[in-house]
Amino acid sequence: MLLHLSLKMNLPGNFLQRTFPNYLKWCMILILVPFLTGKLLAQPAVEWDKLQTLTPGFGPYPTVACQTTDGGVMIGLAAGGNAGSKYFILKLDRKGNKEWEKTYGGNKDDELKSVIQTSDGGYLIGGQSDSDAGGDKSDSAYSISTDYWIIKITADGTKQWDKTYGGTGSDNLGTAIQTYDGGYLVGGLSTSPANGIKTENSFGESDCWLIKLDANGNKQWDKTLGGSLRDDVSSIIQVPDGSFIIGCNSDSEISGNKTAGSKGSYDYWIVKLSASGIKQWDKTYGGNGFDSNPIIVQTEDNGYLLAGDSWSDAGEYKSAPGFGYYDLWIVKINSEGEKQWDKSYGGNDPDLIQSIQPTPDGGFLIGMVYYSDLGDTKADPTRDLDDNWIIKIDANGTKLWDKNIGGSPRSVSTLAGVFTTSDGGYLTTGNSYSNNIGGDKTEVGQGVWTVKLLAESNDKKLAFSTDSLDFALSSIPTDSTRNAILSANTGSPEVTFRKSAADWLDLPLPALDTLPFTVTTSGIASGQYSSVVAATAPGYARALLKINLNVNEVSMPPVLSPVGDKVLLPGGTLRFTATATTGFGQTTTFSVLNAPAGAVIDAVTGAFNWTAPWETGSYQLTIRVGVAGSPNLYDEELITVRVVEPANFPAIRINAGGKDFTTADGRVFMADTFFVGNTRTSTVKDIDIVNTQDDELYRSSRCDRYFSYRIPVQSGIYKVTLHFAEVFWGVYPGKPGNVSSRLFDVAAERASKLNFYSIIQKAGGPLRAVTESFEVKVTDGFLDLDFDYADADLAKVAAIEVEVISPLTEFSIGPVADAYVRHGNNSQTNYGLEQTIDLKATTKAELARAAYIKFSLASLSEITSAKLRIYGRNYEGTNLIRVGLTGIDNDSWSETGITASNAPTGFSTFLGSFDINDQKHRPRFFEVDITEYAKAQLAQDKMLTLMLADRGETNKRATFNSRENAVNPPELIIITSGPITPTARIAHTPVLTKTDNKTENELTASTIYPNPVQKHFTVQIGNQHQDNISLQLINAAGRSYPVKTNEELHAGSKAEADVSGLSLSKGIYLLKVQSSKTSEVLKVLITE
Repeated sequence: MLLHLSLKMNLPGNFLQRTFPNYLKWCMILILVPFLTGKLLAQPAVEWDKLQTLTPGFGPYPTVACQTTDGGVMIGLAAGGNAGSKYFILKLDRKGNKEWEKTYGGNKDDELKSVIQTSDGGYLIGGQSDSDAGGDKSDSAYSISTDYWIIKITADGTKQWDKTYGGTGSDNLGTAIQTYDGGYLVGGLSTSPANGIKTENSFGESDCWLIKLDANGNKQWDKTLGGSLRDDVSSIIQVPDGSFIIGCNSDSEISGNKTAGSKGSYDYWIVKLSASGIKQWDKTYGGNGFDSNPIIVQTEDNGYLLAGDSWSDAGEYKSAPGFGYYDLWIVKINSEGEKQWDKSYGGNDPDLIQSIQPTPDGGFLIGMVYYSDLGDTKADPTRDLDDNWIIKIDANGTKLWDKNIGGSPRSVSTLAGVFTTSDGGYLTTGNSYSNNIGGDKTEVGQGVWTVKLLAESNDKKLAFSTDSLDFALSSIPTDSTRNAILSANTGSPEVTFRKSAADWLDLPLPALDTLPFTVTTSGIASGQYSSVVAATAPGYARALLKINLNVNEVSMPPVLSPVGDKVLLPGGTLRFTATATTGFGQTTTFSVLNAPAGAVIDAVTGAFNWTAPWETGSYQLTIRVGVAGSPNLYDEELITVRVVEPANFPAIRINAGGKDFTTADGRVFMADTFFVGNTRTSTVKDIDIVNTQDDELYRSSRCDRYFSYRIPVQSGIYKVTLHFAEVFWGVYPGKPGNVSSRLFDVAAERASKLNFYSIIQKAGGPLRAVTESFEVKVTDGFLDLDFDYADADLAKVAAIEVEVISPLTEFSIGPVADAYVRHGNNSQTNYGLEQTIDLKATTKAELARAAYIKFSLASLSEITSAKLRIYGRNYEGTNLIRVGLTGIDNDSWSETGITASNAPTGFSTFLGSFDINDQKHRPRFFEVDITEYAKAQLAQDKMLTLMLADRGETNKRATFNSRENAVNPPELIIITSGPITPTARIAHTPVLTKTDNKTENELTASTIYPNPVQKHFTVQIGNQHQDNISLQLINAAGRSYPVKTNEELHAGSKAEADVSGLSLSKGIYLLKVQSSKTSEVLKVLITE
C-alpha cells in the first residue's frame, strides 16, 4: 500500500503583517508499507459541467444553495433591477439542467439570504426587505429600515404564505432552519429595541435576533442575544434533544447576556438554547484577529464542528496557524462546548467558507471561494482569479484531498455550495463570471455554473489521444478534417458529445473509436476561434478535446490609417508612427517610397523619422503598408512635407471648451483638444465681451481645479498666448466680481508663468477679454501647460495660441569609446571590445565591474539639453540594482587600453541614477539627463567621459549593450539651436529595420580559442545568438557531451569552458552552439 505523509513547518507571524513568502514547502513522501490496510483517497475527477445563463439584469451571483431530495439543487440570489433587487430562485435537476425559476419582490429592495427545502417538498426562502406591502409582499414594513421577510413556497415555486418580522431598527436575516415540530427558527442581526414583534431590548450596537415560527409562519417566541458591541447570527442547527446550537459573530466583551469573553477583534460565539429559547451556555473561540462566520455541523460523537473564516495567528486560544488574510479555521468542540482541537487551511489571500456538509464516511465536505494564488495547504493549483476550492477532511480534521474548480485565466468563479450525491460523488454550484471557456469550464457565457465530480475511489475515465487539434486555414471557404481517438480505460460506456458554441465545427457521432472532426471557414470572418469538445459518460471522468481554428486573411489588403501632409521647420525632425488595419494572420511591413535623404521607417513598428534640411521647400514621399509574402496586398498614401521658415510655420490654436472657430481676422481655432484630466467645460450664451470682436471665442472655456494641455510640437522655442474672460463672477446675481473671486496658477514645461492670476484684475472687470503671452522652450516633443487652483474657485482658460519662434534640432551622438573593467585578478585585463559593458558591486574584488563611456562633442556649437540613453538589463537575480552615473573630468583613456588598474580618475560629478528591477531580466532603455555637465564639457575640451557603477553592493550583475553591439548601442541625445557639423548623426535615424534584418555578412560567428583544446577553452558567442544558449560537444559516433561554462551565455559574451571532467577521447569533435533562434557548429580538436 502507499502511505502519504505530509510534513509542514509553520512560523508565527504578526496578525497585521502576514505577508512572508511561501518558503515553507510541502514534503510529499511515498513509502511502501505492505501491512497497511488503508487506502489513500485520490482527488475526484470531473464528470461534467453545465452552465445556466441568467435572465438579463439578474445578479450579481448565487449567494445561497441547498440540495433537494431529488438530487438537484435550489439556488438563490438577489436579482438586480431598476425597481430594486428581488428574491430570485433557480431549480436545477441532478444533471444541472434548469427546471424552473421564480422571482419574488416588493416595491423596494429585497435581498435573499437563505433557501431551505421543507419536509413537504416545498421551500422556505428568506432575507431582508425594506419594501412595503405590494407585489409579492403581504405585510407592510415595520420601519424605513430592513425587516426579515420569509416566504413559504410549494415544490413548483407557488407562494403559500409570506411574513414580515421586524422592529424600528434594521433587522437582517442570516439563516433559517426547519425544526422538528414542522416550524422554523430564523436568525440574523437586529439593531431594533423592543418594539414591532421584537419583545426584548437590544444589548449593543447590533444583536443576534432569533424568532421561532410555527408551520404557518406565526411567531411562537423570539430571543435577543448579545453584548455591548456587534453580534449577529451566521448558522443554526437543532440537535436530537430539541435544543438549538447558534453560531454567531461577536466582537463584544462579557456584557448583556454574553458570558464568554472576547479573544480578538471578532470571534466565533456559540450559544446553546433550549427548545423554548432559554440560554443554556455560551462559549467564545478565537485568536488575536478576526474570526467570523462559523457554520455548525453536528458530529457522530454528539459534539460539533465549527468551520469559518479566520485572520488570526496561532496563540493562546488558537493553535492552528494563519496563512493569509483569511483562512478556513475548523474548531472541534464537545457537546458542552469545550474545544478539543482546531485546524486551519488556506493560502496567501482571503479564502472564504461557503458551505460544510457531513459525508457518509464520517468526514466533512467543505466548499470555499478561493482568492489565493498559492497556498501552503492547497495541493491543486489555482486556475483563475477566484476559484471554487473543495476540501474533504476526516473526522479528525485531517485533509484527505482538495480540489480546485475554476475557469480560464483571469476569470472569476464563485461558489454557493457543494453537496454529496447518491453515487458517492459531489456536486458544486455557483457562478462563473467568465464568458470564455477554459480550465474546468466548457461552455461559453456567464451564469450559474454546476460541476459534477466522481467519487474519489472511481478511476474510470475517458481519454482523447491528443489534447487539441489545430487547424490553420485561409479565408477562402474550405473544409478540413483531423482525427482523434476516444477511448475508455475500462468498459464500453455510452458516450455523449457536447461542444462549446462553434457553428464552424462538425462533431462526429459519439463513440469509442477514431473520430473525424471537421471545420469549415464558410461564412465566418478571418480570426482565431476555439471550441472545447466534452466527451462524457455516466460514472466516467470526462475527456476534453480543444479545437483551435485560425482563419488567415489572404484576399483583403491592409488599410493604412491616414497620415496627412506635414509642415516642418528647417532642421526640424518629423516623427510619426504609421498604423494599419489588417486581417487576421497578416504580418504587415511598412516601407517608404521616393524618400528624401535620411527618411526611414521601421518595417515592423511603422515608426517614421526624418530630419528636414535647413533649406525650405516641399518634399513628397509615399508611405506603404504591405503584407509579408503577398506583394499584391498593400495600401499607400502620398504625403507632402513642407519645410518653411518660422514666420510661415502654422500656429496651433485651440478653442478651449468650444468648437471650431474662425476669428474676424482669419485665425482658425480648432475645437478643444490635447487636454488632460477632467472633461469639465463651461459655456455662456448671448453675452457681449468687451475688448474683442470675437465674443464667441471667450464664451466657452475649460475649467476645473486642476487640468492640463499636452500639445504635440517639434523641439523649439515657442510663443504661447492664453486668452481669458471672466463670464461668471460679477455677471450673475449674488456672485460679486472681486479681484480675488477667481485665482489660479499657470505653468509651462513645469516652469511657473502666472501666479495667483486674477482675470478680473488683469482685464479691469468681468466680461472683458485679456491675453497673456510668454516664451517656452520645448525639448521633448510636447508643450505641457498646467492650470492649477490657487486660492479661489476654478482655474480656467478660453483659448490657447502656440506660435513658433525658432526651431531646435535633436541629434544622437554615438560613443567614441566604451569599455568595462574588472578588479582583483582581472585588473590588468582589457574588456573594450565586448558587445556589452557590465556592472557589479560586490565584496569579491575579482567579480566587481564598472563601465566607462566617452563621447566627442566636437560637432556641436551649443547644447540645449543632453541625456544619456542606454539599453540593458539585470543579468543576475531579481534584486533592484541602482545604477549611478558619474562624470569624470579625465578623457585620457582608450577603448583597447583601459583596465581597472589604469581607469580614469580625477574631478568627478555625480549626475544621477536609475533603477533596474525586472524580475524577468528583460532589457529596456534607460535615460539620465546630463545637460549641465555636457554644457560644461562643451565649453572645455569637447570630450565627455561617463562612469556607470552599481551604487549598492547588491552582488548582482547588470549588462548594457556596448557600441560594438549592432543593436541599441549607447547614445547621447542632444537638442541644440546651433549649427552642427556632418560628423554628428541625427537622432533616431537607423537604417530601415525589420525583424532579423541582418544580412549574412553582418552576422558574426562564434569563436573558440585555443584550438586544439586540452582541458579548457574560451568561447565567444556570435551576435546571431540572443538567448537560451547552450553548448555541446559531439564525437564522430554522434554522442553528445554537454559543456558547462562559468557564466550565462548571451550574444557577444566570452566565457571559459572546462571539459576536463568529460570522458573525451583524442580527436575531432563538433561544438554545437544552440540558441532559441538558430544553431551553429564549430570544429574542435581535443588533444588530451
